[in-house]
Amino acid sequence: MKKRVFILSISLLFGTAFSQECKYHKVKSGETLEKIARNYGVSVQELIKANKNINPNKLKVGGNLCIPQRISAKAQDYAIYKVKKGDTLQSIAEKFGVDVQELKGFNNLKSEKIIEGQEIKIPARGTARRQKKETQKYGSYVVQKGARLEHIAKKLGVSQRELEELNPELKGKWLTKGTVVKVPKQEQKKKKREESYTVYKIKKGGRLEHVAERLGVPKEELERLNPELKGKWLSAGTEVKVPIKAKKEEEPKVSYRTYVVQKSAKLEHVAKKLGVSQKELEELNPELKGKWLAKGTVVKVPVKVEEKKQAVRPAEKPLEERAEEKRQAIRPIEKPSEERKQESTSKAEAETPQEVKISRNSLPMPVDGKVSKNGRGITIATDCGKPVRAVDSGRVIYSGGDLKAYGNMVIVDHGDFISIYAYNEKNLVKRGDSVSRGQQIALVGRRNEGEECMLYFELRNKEGVPLDPTEYIRNTQ
Repeated sequence: MKKRVFILSISLLFGTAFSQECKYHKVKSGETLEKIARNYGVSVQELIKANKNINPNKLKVGGNLCIPQRISAKAQDYAIYKVKKGDTLQSIAEKFGVDVQELKGFNNLKSEKIIEGQEIKIPARGTARRQKKETQKYGSYVVQKGARLEHIAKKLGVSQRELEELNPELKGKWLTKGTVVKVPKQEQKKKKREESYTVYKIKKGGRLEHVAERLGVPKEELERLNPELKGKWLSAGTEVKVPIKAKKEEEPKVSYRTYVVQKSAKLEHVAKKLGVSQKELEELNPELKGKWLAKGTVVKVPVKVEEKKQAVRPAEKPLEERAEEKRQAIRPIEKPSEERKQESTSKAEAETPQEVKISRNSLPMPVDGKVSKNGRGITIATDCGKPVRAVDSGRVIYSGGDLKAYGNMVIVDHGDFISIYAYNEKNLVKRGDSVSRGQQIALVGRRNEGEECMLYFELRNKEGVPLDPTEYIRNTQ
């Protein structure tokens, strides 16, 4: 009985086949026809019929026996492909969407070696699948680390079934780094949209929300670009995709100082209050655009414009403006010119109160270690990860990492004075928290993410004027 064949438009020939196909078995020492028949689920009579020249009572060791395969009429349909120069069995299998092992078995091939001009039978479902695939354009995705198709489907947000249909030869296999996976066209478009990113390498442990806060990028954007990192603790060295636009905003070209919101407002209100352009504030603070800013929110303000504003202020300033300037003094990031240094120094001397309401040598060390004077405060060299403790009871008025030169920082208002803790590996309190004397509020980190583990510490009076911590903290000498 002749079988129906499919005709391909190019490089395919007509072919015929019988309803019985063979799978070959190499006879081993001690095997009998009955045992072989039982192993393959066929009868002895079928084996004898398929192997007319054998002696049923004495099988030749090493000889090949035809094991008849029962194939339905529909499964017998096939097309013939003529091997061209450069073809491999793998490339032919991929072309027609069949498994290479299936193709090998269908053609009774002992190895994957083929030669130019050789005729290869293609199962009918493979030719149909190829025609279907030819109508569906697809892109490609290169595996970055070992995974299976189900992992790729989850990462790219596509159907696992679609990937298996496009990549039948990869189904159920472990894919090594560099493996090319075909992905549906619509996913390729999505992938292109996501390609506008740079890579940020984490310097110390954290989560995506910490990276978002540090870089000023919406957490949702990072989760969209890094779905495999969502909700996980990221160790040092982990690479995180960051939108290029956001990365540029992380390092604004305009020099700026910071302003702390005194009562809830929006950027347009801050711009009006400080006499600066709302557009400039939005460019420096993209993460705050359109949001309602709570009291204590730190806003970046262009230095040039702010300095001009200060220069035109009358000598007799309103009480609110003078109080705000004193609060600004608690931000150690600002580095004024020599003229402004002299001005601020003379101002500090003029405003230093005659009496400070904290006793000398009355406060405990925030952390044990080697003390060194450092500008307006001290640094305490110690081990990274050690607990940093509040020197007195009070309320947290700032907790964050907006001031780049000082990393994570906590500022506590104790009523009569203010204490500042910087270079923290991690802040353990948030703005508005009440803390008690000796309470753990942070962990010791590294100075500017360098090699040295230390705490930067300052004391200020309630007017914001720096105090010498060595005079008020015990055991600093």
